[in-house]
Amino acid sequence: MGTRACAVNGERRSWAIDYLFLLRPTLLIPVWTLLLLGYYRATALAGHPLLRLTVSGRLVWTALLYSALMGAVYIINQIFDRETDFANEKLFLLSHGYIPLRSAVVMVSLLAVLAFVGGLAAGVDVALLFLVSFVLGVLYSVPPVKLKGRPVLDLAANSFGYGLLAFTVGWTAASSISMEVIVYALPYVLAVGAVFVNTTVPDISGDRASGDRTTGVVLGPAASTVLSLLLLVACLVVSLIVQDRICTLAAVLALPFFVAAAFHRGERRAALLSIRISAPVLVVVTAVIFPAYFIVLVVTYSALRWYYRRRFGIVYPSLRSD
Repeated sequence: MGTRACAVNGERRSWAIDYLFLLRPTLLIPVWTLLLLGYYRATALAGHPLLRLTVSGRLVWTALLYSALMGAVYIINQIFDRETDFANEKLFLLSHGYIPLRSAVVMVSLLAVLAFVGGLAAGVDVALLFLVSFVLGVLYSVPPVKLKGRPVLDLAANSFGYGLLAFTVGWTAASSISMEVIVYALPYVLAVGAVFVNTTVPDISGDRASGDRTTGVVLGPAASTVLSLLLLVACLVVSLIVQDRICTLAAVLALPFFVAAAFHRGERRAALLSIRISAPVLVVVTAVIFPAYFIVLVVTYSALRWYYRRRFGIVYPSLRSD
């Protein structure tokens, strides 16, 4: 344990920009996407035509606050996954000591306080959504609950967190909360679930070794990809019922990759391809509705590629499936 402890707990020279990428922008992209879709659905119901939506100041403010909150959640996840991240040679900033642990804890505190204060200023409903999101994020990563290591609960947490909570936060930027939110969020709950299940397949060996009983570990690769396909089909059916053309289009475009993953009985390359090709589909469709979002995506992607190549000498993010 000695060598690893030193590597994990030791400190290296940090860059100021490290603290920005500690927020994990790659995981913020699905948050932004579902938030924008929730906003779009609320405004569309109010009679606003497709492709003529304007980005309101309230939407931008809500997105910034929720990004701060979720960034805090992602830092908490990295804090408790330092050992496994070190062993798997990923997420180097905390696991390899580029950012001191105490600095990460301070950053979580500051981001959470900022988000909650801003959320209260936006309204009690927004603050409550922020609170539920934060508690769910803590329960997802922190023992003894650690939902990420429990079958079905890991799936439910991701589906609920992104598909419903982020969607509803975006909804509040355009309309008041009602039961309609649950109805129109359901296709996205199913879509997120479909993608999440396939993300557990490539990590089965590592998760099993670390003692995490994820949905992928318990079901195995073949059954997991079948479940993922069923969730996507359910997403397609529900999106047709609620007349969500955005989700319908994304599901149709993604379907062949999920079929291929199931056909290959959870083979790692096929599962990865279903994630890395299909997941961006909804993001691209959202960027068509909100052209300004396309600029945000390009800037984020370019910054990630530059940072990880300059800082760690690796190409990330990548669409390669090997």
